Amino acid sequence: MLKPFRAVLALMLFCLSLPQPTRSTAQSLLDLEQLQRATVQITQVFTNAVGQTVISCIGSGTIVSADGLILTNAHVALPIAGCRSDRIVIALTVRIGEAPVPKYYAEVLSANTGWDLAVLQVTRTLDDRPVDRSALLLPFVELGNSDDVTLDQTVEFIGYAVPERDETASSTARVVRGTISGFTAEARVGDRAWLKTRAALPGSMSGGGAYNTEGRLIGIPTVEPASSGVFENVDQTCRRIQDSNGDERVDENDVCVPISGFVNALRPSRLARGLILAAQLEITPVSQQSAPEPQARSLEEIAQNAPGAPQFRRLFFASGVDLSGNPTKVITAAPSGINSLYLFFDYANMRDGIIYELRVLRDSVLDPTFSLAPATWSGGRSGLWYIGSTAQIYPNGEYEFILFIEGVRIANARITVGGVALQTPEFANILFGVQDLNLQLVNTGNILPVSNIINAEFVYNNMQDGKTWRQFWYYEDLRISEVNDVWSGGSNGKRSLTASAPVDNPLQPGRYRLELYIEDQLAATSDFVMAGGQVDLRTEVFTDLTFASELNNGVPSGVIGVTFPNTITDLYAIFNWRDIAPGTPFTWRWTVDNNPLFEVTQPWTNPTTGNGAWLRLRPNQLLPEGSYKIELLVAGVVKGSATARVGIGQLPIRLFVRAEGVLVQGQIVDAETNIGIAGVTVIFLKPLFDVADFTWQMTEVHDVAFTDLNGRFALSRLLTRGESYSVIISAQGYLPVTADGFRILRDETGPIELRLELNRD
Repeated sequence: MLKPFRAVLALMLFCLSLPQPTRSTAQSLLDLEQLQRATVQITQVFTNAVGQTVISCIGSGTIVSADGLILTNAHVALPIAGCRSDRIVIALTVRIGEAPVPKYYAEVLSANTGWDLAVLQVTRTLDDRPVDRSALLLPFVELGNSDDVTLDQTVEFIGYAVPERDETASSTARVVRGTISGFTAEARVGDRAWLKTRAALPGSMSGGGAYNTEGRLIGIPTVEPASSGVFENVDQTCRRIQDSNGDERVDENDVCVPISGFVNALRPSRLARGLILAAQLEITPVSQQSAPEPQARSLEEIAQNAPGAPQFRRLFFASGVDLSGNPTKVITAAPSGINSLYLFFDYANMRDGIIYELRVLRDSVLDPTFSLAPATWSGGRSGLWYIGSTAQIYPNGEYEFILFIEGVRIANARITVGGVALQTPEFANILFGVQDLNLQLVNTGNILPVSNIINAEFVYNNMQDGKTWRQFWYYEDLRISEVNDVWSGGSNGKRSLTASAPVDNPLQPGRYRLELYIEDQLAATSDFVMAGGQVDLRTEVFTDLTFASELNNGVPSGVIGVTFPNTITDLYAIFNWRDIAPGTPFTWRWTVDNNPLFEVTQPWTNPTTGNGAWLRLRPNQLLPEGSYKIELLVAGVVKGSATARVGIGQLPIRLFVRAEGVLVQGQIVDAETNIGIAGVTVIFLKPLFDVADFTWQMTEVHDVAFTDLNGRFALSRLLTRGESYSVIISAQGYLPVTADGFRILRDETGPIELRLELNRD
């Protein structure tokens, strides 16, 4: 039975409530031990023919909610080529500096293979007992704002490192300090698709966390080992870390677990927000563009059935990217001091999740600042892509950009950086649109209504009358028109272009391209899509967008409209469409209360015009209350949107519980020897419960911590300012201590450092 020593502890706690010595912001907010405890080791395993559990893949992850949601790389959690798996094991850090302890099995709740991110949920203990999520009190971290990251910012990287030399040694949670060395831009994601670092991060730390000085997660270290799914001559690094054949030794006859090279890139945490929220809400998206059409296929099936091997071609450089993802102008050389350089290229026969890589050589030496280590592809089957950087200056030199697919060199391009900017003739900023009655270009962008006329304009500088220039027009990579002309009209300004087709042979919906040449040199190029029809100078693609709670034979039923009760189990977004060519990039995006939820880009697979396409949100049980918005995009442009309100139209506040409050940590020592006591149980009850009310139910506990070998402990959950907590401290062989009324002051900055003495029993 617990013996109350409230008077003694109350006096100690009163003293501890006095102002603590101040620390710097970084010191007070960054608790590396807490972050290590929130870092897990993830192993994919399978059972072999003799019933032995064999490790096939290994990586790191981060707990992002106390009830067991874990953020990691998709390749760490999903079976890939060379990584056989039938279950996922989660190991926790029980003692800092020691090997993690396997505790749970987990399942994948949401994933994006293109971004290489996934969210897992702890589901069972290793003895196969179901886990009560509401009773879990796991240490977790809060996501930070990755858009606020700056060059040269100090970052702490945490993950599990598989020993490099002693392959039988245990992994431990490793902390590596480094800086942000740059940002890599990528089509569809933007200028911060990747955060770069020069820190030496082992491949097994992939899926772990990168933290700012406030202890918030701002990036996920990401590098993927090359698979043998497409090419067989890819070298893989692997480690034998387990006796998998039962001969009581670890040697070349055992399973070799793939381990990639060093990590030098991070996926920004903002990309994970939708995946985490979807997992919290337990919602799964379902896409069926047109219910009655049986020929609709997944992106994976389309890619697998596409003729030919994956390829990159038509490489060129640009100094900028416009809002539609097209180059502003094409360049063949760059002046000294340039900090915005993009490599553009066409791609075909790709699929999300395939591995590609960019190696940038400067004067024949690999430059990791501008290179991208092997990473997952996220652009779908075919189209125009770019990769580059904007924040850091390119040193002078001769650059070669080399692209790889699954470890095989595919294409390369060269550019020289150096010297002064030359006033050479140039074209830039191609823009498409519809002409109004004043012949002005309106409704501009890279999507036009289907018609017999294409209107465009572009900027020109430093031109000379008499120079030869050319226009090339393409439809689905097939050249359909060529115009050769002699320039007249001055040196600087803006010029309009018009292309038309005869009435009896009209232009078709689909993907088009315009290339502009000065002499024989490509000067500007841009892709655009023709889809939908023109309505009052705007392009109408999707119509009659509405919502329903049920769908029977493709017909909306149940509740129909934009307001729904909190008892629905499904939400359908239903719409009609016109003039969309099969294969056109189509994106659907769900948000809830303006928070990202799902975004998927896929080729359009239905007839050109039709009715009854639908998208569905399917919850595990009831759809949580909130405002759900669907956006439909063609070629990256929103062409349809609507919002449905479920219940009160706002997510439950509990979903947004943040890791804010005051950290409590400290040391518990023997009163006689003044030596730290290992294995002490430290319990903080929820504010509603006193020690006398405690019945040893986990629902009454705010947090539990255990001391390490030195008697140190740290709560995994922060304490709320202005609240009072009851405390129970118990250790075998010592008199327990209890106290009520441990109050956290409203202006407390923390962390609170406790030092408690226990008397032997």
